[in-house]
Amino acid sequence: MQGTPAQLKFWAKYSKINVMLKLIINADDLGISQQVNWAIEECFRLRFLTSTTLMVNMDYADEGAYLAKKYGWEERVGLHLNLTSGRPLTRNIRRYKCFCDRKGNFNAAFAKDTFSRFLLSKDEIAAAREEAEAQIRKYLSYGLADKHLDSHHHVHTDPSIWEAVSPLVTKYGLRSVRISRNLYARMSLPKRAYKYAYNRKLWNMDILTSDYFGSFDDFKICRDRIRDKSLVEIMVHPAYDERGILRDVTGRGRDIEDEREYFRDLRYIQEFY
Repeated sequence: MQGTPAQLKFWAKYSKINVMLKLIINADDLGISQQVNWAIEECFRLRFLTSTTLMVNMDYADEGAYLAKKYGWEERVGLHLNLTSGRPLTRNIRRYKCFCDRKGNFNAAFAKDTFSRFLLSKDEIAAAREEAEAQIRKYLSYGLADKHLDSHHHVHTDPSIWEAVSPLVTKYGLRSVRISRNLYARMSLPKRAYKYAYNRKLWNMDILTSDYFGSFDDFKICRDRIRDKSLVEIMVHPAYDERGILRDVTGRGRDIEDEREYFRDLRYIQEFY
């Protein structure tokens, strides 16, 4: 079997186990609000989640880290790099209209423009790297052990942002990085080609990655074409609706209990990076 040393060690762990799939069910957006923090905590209590990722620049990041330590899932918390929402940790990035508005808050402008996603200036990339490094350092200051990286709105998969972030993966010894979404029913050929090229870069690094990534709906649609014994990451966004029902608000949204019921009928191992 081919792969990096980290990947070969991971696969050897399960090579003799008779399972169909290995699933990572990750809750994005820990720290974005108090309501989301407690929804994620309930999902851990229900043993639905494998892991979560923390938005360290948001107002409820400290509470999210506190809940993880209080309820025993602090080893399952990675970093949800955020360059599109809230307020940055560094000052330099606030100078650039592609990142921030006049009040110094993230505006996600670069993520909405195809040109800037591919071709930020050197100064803009440097500012993004400075902010990403500040967020990594703050994440590490919480004493969280997972050292996994993904991002809000998947910006780490944009070429310009990956140029900013990739040196930091090595510098800070990050163990794993989320791949670009490759579970989909329909997608244009250029997007598919770029995603494949980006994922190959990650698969060739000495880090842990999944084989597939998408939402719960993506997984249901594409289940029949996923290879047996693959490692699949599924992204969820737990939150409470107005009735207090626990929901996954990804895409069209559905009750968490419906997703739990679906997974009960699958033969899989719940895993984390």
